[in-house]
Amino acid sequence: MTSTPTTGIVRCGESIQAAVESVFSALTVLEAEARACLSAVGRMDRSPGTGDLATLRPTIQALLRQQGERFNGTGVVMAPGTLVDAALHLEWWQRTGERGPRPLRLNLDPRSESFYDYTLKPWFMIPRDEGHGTVMGPYVDLHCAGLYILTFTRPLTVHGEFVGVVGVDVPVSAFEQIVVPSLKHLGGDAVVITSEGRVLAANTATWAVGEIARELLGHEAAVERAAVPAPEVDWSVVRVESSAVR
Repeated sequence: MTSTPTTGIVRCGESIQAAVESVFSALTVLEAEARACLSAVGRMDRSPGTGDLATLRPTIQALLRQQGERFNGTGVVMAPGTLVDAALHLEWWQRTGERGPRPLRLNLDPRSESFYDYTLKPWFMIPRDEGHGTVMGPYVDLHCAGLYILTFTRPLTVHGEFVGVVGVDVPVSAFEQIVVPSLKHLGGDAVVITSEGRVLAANTATWAVGEIARELLGHEAAVERAAVPAPEVDWSVVRVESSAVR
């Protein structure tokens, strides 16, 4: 059965909430600059174009340098029809080690078989349709050299109108380094698990990151659990009782 969460596991959930909030907080400067850029163009009585978004590159690249390996890629992804010279467009840059950041190039031609329609991705749809941030993953992003990542996004608005999302790809390995210390303080086997039953982080080799462990979701599981109280995620901290460890 599931026991009442103790103070320790509740505090662990709160520490993971703080880790989530720290990622979104790091995006504040980019979000503000993107909004200011698009607002300034509007005051000039013209529609923005891809060239206007190019002015964000120094901020994007500085953010990648400041965050180091914590951020694999970051930028803005625009809503259809926002820009005068491109139906779809993203100003997104990725880390490439010593060579410095490089722009992410996707096939945005709807006539192509390899068309990447980001408007159908949950990380774009949820901020657009529900008006709040979200964290998707963990999953393998083939556009990020096969890295296992979490994608953090939130709405980018100008005068209350949705114009796209601002976001970041965080390697799961980097996020795990932030949250595992709090899991270790719980004692015993403990994991962070998504609502789908996918393991996000663990303090033990019993569960691998990315593994499906739906047995930990059921009320019949002999575990102690507490929700991570961040509105952008549906995660739980789970401490498995010794008798339930497989």
